[in-house]
Amino acid sequence: MGKTSKKVLEKIKEEEIQIIPKWKFMLKESFVKILFIVNIFWGSVGFGIILYLLLNNDVFEDKSLTNSLVEKIVFGIPFAWILLTLFFVFVAYYNFKNTQEGYRYNVIKILLLGLFISCFLGTILYFTKLSERLNTLFVENVPYYTHTMDMRSRVWMRPQEGFLAGEIKSVNMEQKIIELIDLEGNIWKIYFQDSVIKIRVELEKREEIKIIGRMSSEGIFEAFEIRPWEGFGRKMQESR
Repeated sequence: MGKTSKKVLEKIKEEEIQIIPKWKFMLKESFVKILFIVNIFWGSVGFGIILYLLLNNDVFEDKSLTNSLVEKIVFGIPFAWILLTLFFVFVAYYNFKNTQEGYRYNVIKILLLGLFISCFLGTILYFTKLSERLNTLFVENVPYYTHTMDMRSRVWMRPQEGFLAGEIKSVNMEQKIIELIDLEGNIWKIYFQDSVIKIRVELEKREEIKIIGRMSSEGIFEAFEIRPWEGFGRKMQESR
């Protein structure tokens, strides 16, 4: 045994240093790599939902929905998801940096690589409509999600200003009345006698719609225009 090895062993004995088994290092390394993958995954989910919310928000297309540029920015850009996505990418970088190979790579390159992977996978999630399904899942199961992450509800839940959205509970085609459950669980009677109905709208039970009109009284709303909840529905058809 060489002099260096003897000195190391003597040092270990003197300071009562415990030798950590190799399997523990391997377990830690595997755990850190799994965390890297998990955070890249959530970064991808975040970017996919950012794309979905940006491309399915009316505020940039319809000037009547907002009163100022500030409102347009606040309601149109999903800042919370942008911050979360950047957070996940940063945590992924931090995890990668703590792997055995991590020290070899430049900080900027690791961050850009993590961001590129998240954007690439997030784009795939968007085009396969998985980001839309995930957003719906969050809306239905995460408390206050619509008030903080999906700002479209803030745009379309202003009945006093003429904007309302929700799910159709029933439709009376003879009397031209829709019974609607809004995004907050309230019941409305919607009169659509002279309203413009966008071509993608199906007036049937469980259909989600957005309405521009006028609040007549508590629980009563007169519809001027009915749009599908998803997308802008810019093409028109005659009122039914």
